[in-house]
Amino acid sequence: MRQILLLAAALAAFTVVGIAAAGKPATVSISAVRPAVTFGSSVRLSGTVSNHQAGEHVLILARPYGQTDSTEVASTDTTAKGAWSYLASPLIQTSYKAAWNAVTSRAIAVKVRPRIRLALSSRTATRGTFTVEVSGNRSFSGKYVLVQRLTPSGPATVKHAVLGAGSSTTFTIRLPRHRARVRAVMPSSQAAPGYIAGVSNVWKSS
Repeated sequence: MRQILLLAAALAAFTVVGIAAAGKPATVSISAVRPAVTFGSSVRLSGTVSNHQAGEHVLILARPYGQTDSTEVASTDTTAKGAWSYLASPLIQTSYKAAWNAVTSRAIAVKVRPRIRLALSSRTATRGTFTVEVSGNRSFSGKYVLVQRLTPSGPATVKHAVLGAGSSTTFTIRLPRHRARVRAVMPSSQAAPGYIAGVSNVWKSS
């Protein structure tokens, strides 16, 4: 009799757990390994589905800055424990969601920095002429970058360089004879809308 009562109690507990599990709403999660990327780079999105099963079909929805609706940009299948991942390459700030069966995840925003390339064109003993080019999904013509020399006491802005056609410009600045370091920075006020502040590579003299 005691064994029968214990078995009945175990079955009842199992039934309660099963009902609770069955009543739990389905969900799909999403996250990004970092909140911002440089134009032309990628970021990995990932998440899990609540049934933790492999082979589940997950849709990736994207809404680029300036658009009102999300559209499907990719699909992927879950692997072990219901995990999924996708390598996204946003061209401008983009909001992403994951959809699975009839549920949709929260939205996450991946911000984008313009890509800024700085190169030395020519140099004399005391001056350097540089070219800077800013890349994005739209023109930055008419915007400016801050040209900075990197010194032991910190960055020192030496010029505002206004970008022309092709989102590029050429400028000349005074340079020390040795160990000069120069970079270009586009502040958020110039990168916006749809982009955040960006920084170029650092040019170094010997």
